[in-house]
Amino acid sequence: MLVLLTGATGFLGRRVVRELMARRHQVRCLIHSPGKERIFDHRSVEIQYGSVLEPDALKQAFYDVQSVVHLVGIIRPRRGLTFDAMHRQGTANVAAAAKEAGARELVYVSAMGATADPAYPYLHSKRQAELEVINSGLEYTILRPSVIFGEGDEFMTALAGLVRLGPLTPVIGGGKNRMQPVAADDVARCVAASVGNSTVKKKTINLGGPHRLSYNNLVDEAALAMGKRRRRIHIPAPLALPAAAVMERILPRPPVTVGQIKMLGIRNVSEGRELEQAFGFTPKPVRGNIDYINAVTFGDALRMTLGLSMPNRRQDSAPARTPPPRPAA
Repeated sequence: MLVLLTGATGFLGRRVVRELMARRHQVRCLIHSPGKERIFDHRSVEIQYGSVLEPDALKQAFYDVQSVVHLVGIIRPRRGLTFDAMHRQGTANVAAAAKEAGARELVYVSAMGATADPAYPYLHSKRQAELEVINSGLEYTILRPSVIFGEGDEFMTALAGLVRLGPLTPVIGGGKNRMQPVAADDVARCVAASVGNSTVKKKTINLGGPHRLSYNNLVDEAALAMGKRRRRIHIPAPLALPAAAVMERILPRPPVTVGQIKMLGIRNVSEGRELEQAFGFTPKPVRGNIDYINAVTFGDALRMTLGLSMPNRRQDSAPARTPPPRPAA
């Protein structure tokens, strides 16, 4: 089966490429920025250039495609690009191009907690994107992961930076908001297993790890993995909001945004063991699987706190080679 993948060079996309290849699919990657395709073995994947915001480019990329996996998304607005433009409109463009090309299905990676409430712009835009998929007329699967961890992530890497900086780790609010962190490799496995899988069609599936953890728990897990003893210092959300608003205006990559603080009250866990029931395997826990955060240096931590950059050390930056075949889920 020929599968077109958007967001192929991203944190999750690189892993999805490998999983699709393991299932012996032909993979065509839609690349936004020429040059990024160098991470792939050119003999293993097809490359097309274009943006999900350019319908004409999508028409050229979708020819003969049977399945589409749509991963493109942003976690903070940038350079005038809004959540609505990237998530809702970009997804609408992808769905329209897929339908016009005669594709059979669309697999979309959304976010756990996607909501119709516009007070949460990121999660609202994800829900609007889901509706574009549902109303497209295509067969679809919508996957809603909780916080994703793995080498090259943002969440646990940023948390490691806070732990690295000193004996007191700042926590906005009470730190009791619950999440269900899920490994990037496990999410990629679920994405690839959804392709051509009739048992998950027309379903929206929450993807969470085996444990429900609070933000406080995750600070402790990061400190444990790094061999550090840390105390948490709690900052009331009303005090953090003005600082976050200022950082959004002046920093190229603010360590925290107003929207992220507002989402602290959103419950980010699934009701049951949806991943296991849908895909037949138990996902990896956080503990024992975040040793990569030890690579975060004090300099990295300082740069992240100043909103300058994330560490650029990804194990998955090597070219994707054809892995051994994986049995169908």
